[in-house]
Amino acid sequence: MKKKILHISTYYLPQFGGIEQVAYDIVDVLKDNFENKVVCFSETQKSFVDFYDGIEITRVGYIKKVASQAISLEYYFQLRDLIEKYKPDYIHIHLPNPLVTVYLDRILKKESNKNIKVIVHWHSDIVKQKNLLKMYRMFEEKFLNKSYKIIATSLEYAKNSETINKYMDKIEIIPNIVDESIGELSNDNYRNIEEIRKKYKDKKIIFFLGVHREYKGLKHLIGASKYLDDSYKIVIAGAGPLTNELKELAKDDKKIEFLGKISVEEKKEYLHASDIFGFPSITKNEAFGVALAEALYCGLPAVTFKIEGSGVNWVNQNKLTGIEVENQNNFEYAEAIKKIEKNYYTDNCKKWIVNNFTKEKITKKLVEIYS
Repeated sequence: MKKKILHISTYYLPQFGGIEQVAYDIVDVLKDNFENKVVCFSETQKSFVDFYDGIEITRVGYIKKVASQAISLEYYFQLRDLIEKYKPDYIHIHLPNPLVTVYLDRILKKESNKNIKVIVHWHSDIVKQKNLLKMYRMFEEKFLNKSYKIIATSLEYAKNSETINKYMDKIEIIPNIVDESIGELSNDNYRNIEEIRKKYKDKKIIFFLGVHREYKGLKHLIGASKYLDDSYKIVIAGAGPLTNELKELAKDDKKIEFLGKISVEEKKEYLHASDIFGFPSITKNEAFGVALAEALYCGLPAVTFKIEGSGVNWVNQNKLTGIEVENQNNFEYAEAIKKIEKNYYTDNCKKWIVNNFTKEKITKKLVEIYS
């Protein structure tokens, strides 16, 4: 009989985001060896149960968001009832998720739940919401003390995290998985790649993909553009809270183009058509960088800022898979762009990801933790 795992993610695919993709990848690599269910927040006030890729997902509605945290009293009762009926052997929770951590801590105090082993998947310290952290810290420490294992995405982040570095004896380093299908190209993909290059008249393309938030550092990528001549093109994909502000900042710079949200196939095409991946994140909110690892897998070298204690500077190996520069230094960022020649880095980029971040490598480590 297969052991049971309940996965708790803030949201889950098809709602897309970095943690959502990681949560899906974890379920995907474990589904052959374990029984899995997922509970997460819904995108709306409505709660419902559906299936995604054959896995049962309980999506719980919320009333509103405060400091990026969805607020839902119903979540407590849904989680309590799900644990009681499903009787998981393990709970795999993706953090930070403060309200749900408090709920789960209370539920696990019940005598019948005390043998459930909790595996914490640590994505990031709470960096920005300092007031929330003060209120939450006591619950967080108790919860981590009682956890069975803590998964960190890089040793660099684990050692420098003010929260989890005191639990090194129970930390397992499991990098995020790169989906190798990102490198599989159809004839249509190849045609579209050529069209992209023609569109930009063989200029050197710097490509960014991600949510437009403050910590992503897009203001610095735009700021670096003023040090580049017209032989470069900065192409920014994705959207987010800062999109309009960023467009206003870049409105007089013809070297910069905003694509908006793009499909998976378009992502593939731009990653293979471009010359450099611009990844200008500036704080530890960026703990790893799945988009960065995907770009490297496609042979696309990256320019990153040095972020003390972040895994970004492990994912992008300085002078092996790209160039790392002083944080928020727009001039140095532009100079690094000028120095990079794609052909010099491509083989190193792909080898680094294949040897460290692919499904085959990660599956073995995860199954060992659960076994």
